[in-house]
Amino acid sequence: MAQTRNCINKKKFIKYLKSLGIDVHSNTKARGHHGFCTGRRIDVAKNLDNAAAGSVLLHEFAHYIHFKLEPSLFRSGGSLNVLFKTEDTEKIENELFKLSLKVFDSRLLNKIEEMKKSVNEKIKEQKNIIKKSYPDFKISEKFREFNRYIKHSEAKYLLKYDRVLFKKHWFSKKKLICVDSLDKDFPDMPEAFSAYIVLKSLERKRNRLNSRIYKIKKYLRKPTELFARFVQSYYLNYQETQAIAPCSTAYFEDLKSQNYYNYLNDREFISLLDDCEPISL
Repeated sequence: MAQTRNCINKKKFIKYLKSLGIDVHSNTKARGHHGFCTGRRIDVAKNLDNAAAGSVLLHEFAHYIHFKLEPSLFRSGGSLNVLFKTEDTEKIENELFKLSLKVFDSRLLNKIEEMKKSVNEKIKEQKNIIKKSYPDFKISEKFREFNRYIKHSEAKYLLKYDRVLFKKHWFSKKKLICVDSLDKDFPDMPEAFSAYIVLKSLERKRNRLNSRIYKIKKYLRKPTELFARFVQSYYLNYQETQAIAPCSTAYFEDLKSQNYYNYLNDREFISLLDDCEPISL
């Protein structure tokens, strides 16, 4: 039977953090994912309930512990070698990344990846429309027939932008053309060529989604983030943490027993956990 802990008491945790000399703010919007730590200051978003605030404070406290071991972490992102005192960092990183995806609220990441999947399907649809008229069409090669046609059309601007506002002459009215209104703006354009412009727009959208996915995963893979989410999960859901990250847990517990991590063996910190006894799920 799986077990997790009840929430850590927000007020008691803040009191404890302040006793360590940390400047704690709980009445701000807080940057980052509901909270942030600068080493000597911790912020937690004011609109969080007690359970969520306790979890965020635990996460930021882990950053503080890391800061004590590696003061340069906010510039460098930290090092797993320092955090776990081993060269076996590849295995630890893989374990902690899997765990991080569990602990991290991945709804946004999942949503973006679903959007990317949808965009890929739409790209295939446009490609099939083009191939009906041009069977030899390949996305990776020049579309010569289209290139000859588009030279004399205002639609050429839509190969780079989804919406373009322009005017031909100084005294002429401004004109707006959009990828979404191709059929209306260019009613005489062949279907295959319209599909190609839409395809290029979808590729731009996919590139933006790929960039967002990369940035999120890069953020999650920072050693300091991997460690903070590990500590967060270790104290709130030990069984799941041990199951997903057994190697990391073993290194962590060995170092913790040697008082390597400041304050994790502190009686006051342990008493905070005693107030949230494990409950069965």
